[in-house]
This record gives sequence, structure tokens and C-alpha cells, in this order.
Amino acid sequence: MHLTNYSINKKNEKFIKNENCEQDDFGYKWSLGAFCRHLEQVGIDMNLLWSRSYDVIIKTILAGENYVVNQMKKNGTHRTNCFEILGFDILIDSDLKPWLLEVNLSSSLACDSPLDFAIKSNLINDCFNLIGVKRFDRKKESLNKIKHRMKGLYNKSKKTNLGNGIQGTSIAPNGTGGQDIYSGGTSH
Repeated sequence: MHLTNYSINKKNEKFIKNENCEQDDFGYKWSLGAFCRHLEQVGIDMNLLWSRSYDVIIKTILAGENYVVNQMKKNGTHRTNCFEILGFDILIDSDLKPWLLEVNLSSSLACDSPLDFAIKSNLINDCFNLIGVKRFDRKKESLNKIKHRMKGLYNKSKKTNLGNGIQGTSIAPNGTGGQDIYSGGTSH
């Protein structure tokens, strides 16, 4: 099997486009899962292949770690408030040796087919789960804001003695004798 860059390959007149995301092993673009199933069917040791591929990926990340950490320090960012989706292009030779071709910092998230959409939306979903982004419920959040504002007003009224009589009048609870709560004097 020969793989090339999709953006070049799709312009070929013999290109077969995958129009069904359920059939992820058809045409010139397959899912990684379909590709791995195919390799297993033809007798490839997938544990060995993945182990070697992970080794290349980990060593590549370690080789760039110093640069990334220094840039983060320079920009004042912390490792928990930034992330990057990296795309590793790896060529596997006939001896199952992985060869790193390139690392893409800004992998394309454009979707040319239903299969693309399924794969890339799952990628984004997984990425958001890894970095801890929670689903935002606007209605629930609006209700929470209203509750907190009301609670804040209620607590504020306790602190400023609002509700302890009618301000500016001589009507006051607990026999405060018509004292003006702001100045400590009596109202007239």
C-alpha cells in the first residue's frame, strides 16, 4: 500500500472518494482503525508496530520539549493553559520500522467527506476531554448567575441592615427608636 499526501492525491482523476463514514476502509482515505484492522488481517504484528511508532513520537516530543518550555516561559504561559494538536506523518517500511517524515503543528481540520467529519469531530471531542473543557449549558449557567446575584443581594442586605425597618423613617424593628442606620442619628 502506498500513501501520499491527501491534498495532492484527491486531485488525481482515479481518486476514489469515501462517501460513507460507516465504510471506513473504502477509497483513498481510511480511518486509522480500518487501516490497523487491514494490517492485522495481513499478518502485521500491531503491538510491535505501535510500540515502535510510540517510541518515535515520544522521542520527537522530548527533542522539542526544551524549546517549547522556554517559549512558554517567555510568553508567560503555563503548561496547563495551552495545548497543541500535533499531526505526526510516519512512514512504515517493510521491516515495520517507522520513519518520521514531519510533525504538523496546525493539522488541517477541514472536512471533505463524512468520514473526515466523523474522524475530526471525534479528535476535537477527545482533545477537549483531555484538556478538561466541559459542555456549556447556557440556560443552566444563566440560572446559576441569577441565583448567585440573588444570594449576593440577600447577603449584602444582611450586612447593611437593609430590611431592618424602613430607612429614613422612625419605623424600626427591635426598638431602635428611629435611628438613622447610616449616620447613627435619629431621622426626622
